[in-house]
Amino acid sequence: MNEGTGGAVMKKETFLYLLGLIMDGCAGLAGLGVPLLAMRIGADYGDLGAIGATGSLAYSAGCFFAGSLADRMGYRRMMTLCSLGSALVFGAYLLVDQIWQFYAIALAGGLCNSGFWPPLQAWLGKGKGRRSLLQAVGRFNVAWSLGFLVGPALAGFLYPHGVVYVFGVAAGLAALLPLGLLFLRLREPEAETTPADTASLAASRLFLPIAWVANFSTFFANGTVRALFPKFATDLGVSPGLLGGLVALIGLAQTTAFLLISRTERWQFRLAPLVGVQLLAAAGLCTLAFGASPATFAVGLLIQGLLVAATFTASIFYSLHAEGPGGQRTGIHEGIVGSGFLVGPAAGGLLADHIGPRAPFLLASAVILAAILLQVFMLQRGRNAALATPGTAA
Repeated sequence: MNEGTGGAVMKKETFLYLLGLIMDGCAGLAGLGVPLLAMRIGADYGDLGAIGATGSLAYSAGCFFAGSLADRMGYRRMMTLCSLGSALVFGAYLLVDQIWQFYAIALAGGLCNSGFWPPLQAWLGKGKGRRSLLQAVGRFNVAWSLGFLVGPALAGFLYPHGVVYVFGVAAGLAALLPLGLLFLRLREPEAETTPADTASLAASRLFLPIAWVANFSTFFANGTVRALFPKFATDLGVSPGLLGGLVALIGLAQTTAFLLISRTERWQFRLAPLVGVQLLAAAGLCTLAFGASPATFAVGLLIQGLLVAATFTASIFYSLHAEGPGGQRTGIHEGIVGSGFLVGPAAGGLLADHIGPRAPFLLASAVILAAILLQVFMLQRGRNAALATPGTAA
């Protein structure tokens, strides 16, 4: 199912970049709209954390199965069904009037997303060598992060005019995706036939689980911030318009960092750059925990975007720079992202209710520091195992 039934033709990569931009733009709209709407109905920190955790549970569980299923079912067919479901999910928020309904919609949304992102990434990386893969991953990351840059800012602008505009725009944009998947004809690039770089493939196998650990702690922190920061800032008197701009700073930093990372290979198969960004992010979370002004919050949120760019790029690159279909590995990659979004908001919501609203950000900082220690241990153990195995490159 490589081509649609219509007459328009588009390069596959361009089309996939556009899909990522639109879907995460919709997610950015809903990501700010859901907490604001839930608070209007009476949600507290525990509710907000649990709503985010519900969607993340469905997403992470679904991703661990969706990737390998997409390898068999076909990437395009699976994405068509799941993007249609996402459009319906965004529209369903227009009907909510009780807190429990947020849980049901979050569950459905998580499942739909789990069948969209792993096949998109696997389809993007299909047939690419190391250098072209880095370029494709970089452009894809810029595209979806632009969605998260524009989405929250647009939500902050639309929400004062009525919640119907936030979720109506999200549903309308998401409805374009299945139409494109059904009717556009796509031009696939020729698969690269250069000899496999066995040394870099071996190094990728070594760094892949390390990148997954880093990505889990990143999205533990990012999920905590996205689920709980809106209420934290609102309670301190930050207006919805300013709040939208602050949350959009995460996307701004992601986009800028993705552009820079995609232009160099110097970070590949090295732990030091990854650890350096994580240490900076641990400090940035402390600025959220102890800050009280929008300027201070801006610093912490910008660093969050840098963190996401570094660990997400490493995780998806090592997942796709390997032999065989990539659906199973991208499913695990996205499942780990969802797991972080699951555990972070749930634990952070409990801490906020029982200790204080600043405690979740300190917990996220501690999780990142613990993850760094684990990554150092894993790299050392992996190198020792490689040295003990004749003919293995590390």
